[in-house]
Amino acid sequence: MDLDYGMLGGNRPYYRFGDTDGDPLLVVPGLSDAFQRGAPKRSTAMMLTGLFPEFADRDVWVVGRRRHIPVGSSTRDMAAGYATVIDEQELWPVDVVGVSMGGLIAQYLAADYADYVGSVAIVSAGSRLGGHGENVIKQWRNWAGKGKWTDVLADTVREAATGAGQTVVPPLVEFAGRFTDLRPAVPADVVVSCTACLEHDSRDVLGDISTPTLVAAGDADRLFPEPRLRELKDGIDDSTLALFRGVGHDLMTEETKPLNGIVRRYLEGFRGDGLYP
Repeated sequence: MDLDYGMLGGNRPYYRFGDTDGDPLLVVPGLSDAFQRGAPKRSTAMMLTGLFPEFADRDVWVVGRRRHIPVGSSTRDMAAGYATVIDEQELWPVDVVGVSMGGLIAQYLAADYADYVGSVAIVSAGSRLGGHGENVIKQWRNWAGKGKWTDVLADTVREAATGAGQTVVPPLVEFAGRFTDLRPAVPADVVVSCTACLEHDSRDVLGDISTPTLVAAGDADRLFPEPRLRELKDGIDDSTLALFRGVGHDLMTEETKPLNGIVRRYLEGFRGDGLYP
């Protein structure tokens, strides 16, 4: 498997793996992208290849947001940045998988740059945050502004995980924070990203999305509750909802294999019965 990683244009992290002669697949990561503490590294690249083994025959690009995001940037502005990447790397038409905040960005990418996009899978994201999600992201933004990185990172696990992960992992993060500097490479990017998530509301453009769109999420997601997921699905003409019962926001890592199987079959054009959990 080919493996490449670095910074596009010197300021945008990327990881590339799989078969470079295969059909391109663009993965837009979630808010965690803003929490990265250094340059892209091989260990992260290897972790990502393990997260997407079902796509080993495709040319997979995991591309983050630019470092030093301009203050006031919206998810729509960020989608324009991804359109530039697609154009410069000649990936069009590209299938897109947007996860959490990446799913918010993918909505505008599909609405505004339809010629660049084949099919879209929006994972763990709705048309907008739910009420609890808004309160949580505001708290994260507040902590980030005060440099309370341990508090932010521990709480991201509490809100995203289900089961034992909610109670076991946060204390480990808090313990690590006593001995390790958890500050991200560009702290201001976390604040800007949180604000972009809070202000995201795509309801007025969902009708412009003509790209086949899969909405995949857990019905126990506390950031994007089921009504927000259905609002997204219902607003897009050619769309399908795959709802995982009893799973929270961290669908990508908690149900990796079944999720990837569903996403792959959807991107390949299968829309029949038996596709969804």
